[in-house]
Amino acid sequence: MVLKHLPILAVVVLALPLAWPAFAAQPEEKQSVEELRNTVVNLLEALVQKGVLTREQADAMVKAAEQKAAADAAAAAQQQKQQEKEEANAVRVPYVPQIVQDQIAKQVETNVAPIVTQQVVSKAKSEGWGIPGALPDWVNQITWGGDVRLRGEADLFPPGNAQGAYLNLNAVNAAGGIAKAGDAAFLNTDVDRYYPLVRLRLDMDAVLSDGWSVGARLSTGTLVNPDSLNQVEGQYGGRYTADIDLAFLRWSGVSSSGRQHFTFMGGKFPNPFLYSDLVWMPDVTFEGFATDYRLGISPSPQTPHYWFLTLGAIPEQDVPLTEDFGASSGNKWLYAGQTGLDFHTEGGSRYQLGVAYYYFNHLAGVKNSFESDLQDYTAPPYMQKGNTVFDISNTDDPTVNLYALAADYHELDYMLQSNIALTPAYQLNFFLDYVKNLGYNTAEVSERFGSYVAPRIVGYEGEVGFGSPQIDRFGAWDAFVGYRYIQRDAVVDAFTDQDYHLGGTDARGYIIGADFGLTPRVWVLLRYMPFDAIDGPPLAIDVWQLNLNARF
Repeated sequence: MVLKHLPILAVVVLALPLAWPAFAAQPEEKQSVEELRNTVVNLLEALVQKGVLTREQADAMVKAAEQKAAADAAAAAQQQKQQEKEEANAVRVPYVPQIVQDQIAKQVETNVAPIVTQQVVSKAKSEGWGIPGALPDWVNQITWGGDVRLRGEADLFPPGNAQGAYLNLNAVNAAGGIAKAGDAAFLNTDVDRYYPLVRLRLDMDAVLSDGWSVGARLSTGTLVNPDSLNQVEGQYGGRYTADIDLAFLRWSGVSSSGRQHFTFMGGKFPNPFLYSDLVWMPDVTFEGFATDYRLGISPSPQTPHYWFLTLGAIPEQDVPLTEDFGASSGNKWLYAGQTGLDFHTEGGSRYQLGVAYYYFNHLAGVKNSFESDLQDYTAPPYMQKGNTVFDISNTDDPTVNLYALAADYHELDYMLQSNIALTPAYQLNFFLDYVKNLGYNTAEVSERFGSYVAPRIVGYEGEVGFGSPQIDRFGAWDAFVGYRYIQRDAVVDAFTDQDYHLGGTDARGYIIGADFGLTPRVWVLLRYMPFDAIDGPPLAIDVWQLNLNARF
């Protein structure tokens, strides 16, 4: 019976979902839907009468259809309500011409993008974005830095300077004699020179563990001049010389009380002493070993006071082993020690006092036996000008010359440096440096030179400055003036500042200059240094320097 009426029953089942949602239809649709509903109800009633469906089955079908219709209507109403809400909150954007869009994009790129980029980079660095464990821990302990300096320099030679009186000792020794060096045998003393220079230094410092660290620096400059890292521009497009300026291992430790500090350095390291450019050019670095011990003598950690002791053993020249003399018989060393005080005050001032003794071993030359070159190694590999020298060659050939130092150098140096904070914005700076060569022996020097040479073994320098504590912003400035007097054999001329009197000793003159900040990392320096010879032939040199400095 059911199978006979199956087509009719299928029509009814399919029509039920369409018949009941009359209340959800549009007004124009309601009439046709209502007619369909009545038709379906009549069909169900007929099927009940025919015995195809029971009364309960028909009622259940109608009830299920009504429930589904109600759920569909509720969902439709909710969707309509949400759509109306979104339309009410919608922002109406007027049409923006393309030229205006381009201007807005350019402003965002210029003003917003750098700030966002910097914030993202800073956050990435602080949180260590990336793949965990991709790099070893020590990589994050490496610090990079450095500086670039562009310099314009003018070396001016006033009238009256002696001609052909100052030997270019490095050129003469390299050529094997004055005659062999030709025009390069004498220093320029009368032709003004204007030229640009550049200096680059790239520093790396890596913290290891348990107080150990490694330092290194790559720099421009010549390979034989210890006094300067400058590279003269104008190399016809050629590449600059670069070398390893620093390469050292360092250990630092602090006692449990915090009062004792100890540092050890080995390799090629920065100057560990309290110094001025009277004795050491700032670009000079040291080889060998050095230690620094500091003992706190202040009860307050906010105003630390230290007594310090610094010791160094620095090889100056290694003499190759030959069958004629032992490996260490002619090696040249610097043995140095310095002690002093380092005071800090509550107002931010600092006072440093140091007494140093620099003992150069085997620095004086030794004259060769006749027609021998055994003592050639006693001639230094680099000299400037000023120190007393003598010819250690011993031959009948008049074109052969080799010059070495006539004096020994055991330098006693007294150094005072102060930075006095007057206000948070300004401070007064000054330093005094006095040095005397205790190793000078008049009889020995005169014998080597061939005639009497009066001892000229004292040097001193003082400088006063005023201005901003740090040149780290636009408008920060300082100005300074100083006087320098250094006799012929007061210090080893190879290591003194080569800017004053173009290097060396036997010079006196003034230093006048000023710094001015352009940005936190860029500043300019202007210096004027008029100097004259003290005892030697007349030689006046006025040096102007304009530096553009940048640090990173």
